[in-house]
Amino acid sequence: MICGLLYVGFAVESVNATRRAFKGLFGLPGEHMPPDPFLETDGGARLAFPNECWLYVMESQQPDSPVRRFINGRGPGLERIAFLSDDIEAEFQRVRHAGVPLDDAAVVDTPWGRRFFVAGEFVSGVGVEVIQPAPVAWEFDAPANCSGVLGLQHIGVAVRDVDATCNAFAHLFDLQPGELRTDQHEGEQKDVMIEPGNDRLWLHVTQSWGENARVRQFLDDKGEGLEHLCIEVDDIRAAVKMVTGQGVPLFDHRIFTNRPDGFEAFVCPEHSTGVTVELIEPYLTSRGYRERR
Repeated sequence: MICGLLYVGFAVESVNATRRAFKGLFGLPGEHMPPDPFLETDGGARLAFPNECWLYVMESQQPDSPVRRFINGRGPGLERIAFLSDDIEAEFQRVRHAGVPLDDAAVVDTPWGRRFFVAGEFVSGVGVEVIQPAPVAWEFDAPANCSGVLGLQHIGVAVRDVDATCNAFAHLFDLQPGELRTDQHEGEQKDVMIEPGNDRLWLHVTQSWGENARVRQFLDDKGEGLEHLCIEVDDIRAAVKMVTGQGVPLFDHRIFTNRPDGFEAFVCPEHSTGVTVELIEPYLTSRGYRERR
């Protein structure tokens, strides 16, 4: 079964530039990673979150590598999510029986574990890797409450049809959707949570038809796929001060105080090497709230 989200793959032009940006803006240190033959990367870094997942920053100059093809087609951005499995053969058979044309050679043995990949064309533009890790291959202790970061709260998934996306995750990975919300952004958005198993972490699957909505603009520019990262912080004002102290402006130059899930602020992708980053301090009544320790 799927046990959790292991990492979010971030395809970038420069790993070092991304490490510097995320350290300076969000206080997230990065650990160097060697080239990954499965992804044909030239190098990478992992930025660990307290809720046992990573942002996997990847670069590659190999023209036919997944990272290079993604950047050439869409620009830097979130290229894949990787689910942790305790039985990769069962996952593989379920995906294949659901109609994805994978052959036996699709499951690859690597130093980090057994892995296979499902292309975004089958999951609303979201590339999905499934991995059953080798012992200790992915261990990395994230500093507790690193710079006020409490966890990766959600990954935004911009789609044209929420129902179709939920059906894909259910049939391919046995991940069931939560309650559908239809009253967001003045009735011009509907969204669903899909929880992979981490502590207070979910895929935020969003369908938006607002003329000026960020999700709608992403769909128009890049099509369906992984649209943003949301980092939960202990103190939104301190987190924003860290960002603006680097000379980086917030989207709309403000903290949003009128959202149902908490106090929110956004850093645009041009300032974070290719991905929109949301910072959130949930209300006590919010679905993502965790007790402060």
